[in-house]
Amino acid sequence: MSLDAGQLRELARIAGGVLDEATPYFISEIGAKEEVVKGVGDWATAADLALERQITAALTERTGLSMHGEEFGGPDLHTGVTWVLDPIDGTANYTARIPLTGISLALLEEGRPVVGLIRLPMFGEAYQAIDGGPLERNGEAMPTLQPAGLDDVTIALGNVAPKGTHGGPTPRYPFRYRMALANAIAHQALRVRMFGSSAVELAWAASGAVGAALNFGNHAWDNAAGALLLRQAGGELRDLEGGEWSLRSRSILVGRPGVVGELADLLAALGDPASYA
Repeated sequence: MSLDAGQLRELARIAGGVLDEATPYFISEIGAKEEVVKGVGDWATAADLALERQITAALTERTGLSMHGEEFGGPDLHTGVTWVLDPIDGTANYTARIPLTGISLALLEEGRPVVGLIRLPMFGEAYQAIDGGPLERNGEAMPTLQPAGLDDVTIALGNVAPKGTHGGPTPRYPFRYRMALANAIAHQALRVRMFGSSAVELAWAASGAVGAALNFGNHAWDNAAGALLLRQAGGELRDLEGGEWSLRSRSILVGRPGVVGELADLLAALGDPASYA
């Protein structure tokens, strides 16, 4: 299947309507406690489960396309056309009633995001893009991201305390490496912020509120929608190894032209993450 621009616009419209329907429940349940423990420091609430069921059922019925969700899984993400969903991105924030949380939904075609939607319900912000179209916020086209320098922007940094610091296996990017990177960025960037939600980080990088965002993981439900938003906003997309970002990358680094290049230089100077284990 190859989707044209008209089909992508219609699928985005349908998906936006489904997320509109889910938003009141998302807002009403903030503060929900853990329901299912998925691993060390990782859990899902009853709201995660209910929202994934609701959004999956509606999209499957209205589009005839399959869903791969964070909580219940789904078909292979690298072949065919399928939705990928994180019903509550930033669950720890959501549980603590911290409003830095959102819904991330993308449509993948042969593993490449072609529709992306991020909703930040607690801020009343709805971000959307289709392949070949502009980034939109609340229905209005956003300006293209302009080049900037690292010393002029705020950087959104992913979680610096990986699961390995709590007794799990040693992660690909060890704690000492993450802290070394955070230190290097802090000495050169205007500000460093940790929002605790990939949806927030990527949406705000696409809008230009932050100069770049980087995350030490690359689950499709976390990053696919935001990566498309950045691409259509004119941003640069890489991974921490310096390659072009894709669904098969192990990490993500995105943001304004110029800023991403400076961050890539910092990463190269740090060397092999394994040497920090």
